[in-house]
Amino acid sequence: MNRLFSSIERAIKNLRQNWLTSSITIGIISICLFLVGGYLFMTHNLQGVFETWKTQVRVTIYLRDGFQEEDILAFQDRLSSLSEVHSVTYTSKSKALEEFGVMLGNDRFLIDGLDRNPLPASLRITPRDPYRNLDGVKTILGAIGDDPLVQDIQYGQDWLDRLDRLFYVLDFGAVVLGLTLSLAAVFIISNTIKITVMARKDELEIMRFVGATESFIRLPFLVEGVIQGMAGAALSLGLLGGVHALLAGRSDQPLLKMLNIEALAFLPHSAIGAILLGGMVLGGLGSLASVGKHSR
Repeated sequence: MNRLFSSIERAIKNLRQNWLTSSITIGIISICLFLVGGYLFMTHNLQGVFETWKTQVRVTIYLRDGFQEEDILAFQDRLSSLSEVHSVTYTSKSKALEEFGVMLGNDRFLIDGLDRNPLPASLRITPRDPYRNLDGVKTILGAIGDDPLVQDIQYGQDWLDRLDRLFYVLDFGAVVLGLTLSLAAVFIISNTIKITVMARKDELEIMRFVGATESFIRLPFLVEGVIQGMAGAALSLGLLGGVHALLAGRSDQPLLKMLNIEALAFLPHSAIGAILLGGMVLGGLGSLASVGKHSR
């Protein structure tokens, strides 16, 4: 424990003496994490929009004519008993025609002269939360099977497919961006710390000459990198907080209204913790990569 405290004191002393290179390193980390955090901030709010869209996922089953209402109710009960189904709503032929007339508004007269009702009865299925996606809907369709009551089924296959692909692209983009910026940060940090190591070459040789172990020499640099990483992460979160406050104060933006976003949400606690931890890891890895190559 004393060794750790001693390393922390030496790291803080080194940071003060080399404040310029330390500031550069902190700035680089903050920029990298700000870009990653900005992407996470965007996807976090977009996922809220997608979740709202997913609540509108419905499976509409159009029924054949000629079946008794008892058969339809029995079919409805069977669908309601499925574990993937939240609710099933029955719309009769007469009610469907009435709703269509409401949709027509002033043009309702177009259906007043019909000899018969051309609209089919239908069952509208609302899936449970885990099944409001393409795979979940396909599971429900498999449970429905080839029932003789079913004339047609509509569930917006193309729309659900695009929504699932968009989720995949956002998640994949976050991983690629995070890895790319992390590798760039480690490379730049290691080269920045290398300057500090080379500037203290004589000091390190003296320490090694008097019997200091490699771990004793490297630990302060590791602590130094972790401190720089934590400072860079905190700075990036501060910048993200400023951006969030600026955008949140402009709720009248057309884009927010188009996406039906009432208020922008800041990063969740898990993302904030990941950014802080990521900054510390980046700083530590950059320090180890530099010291491991140039301390000898």
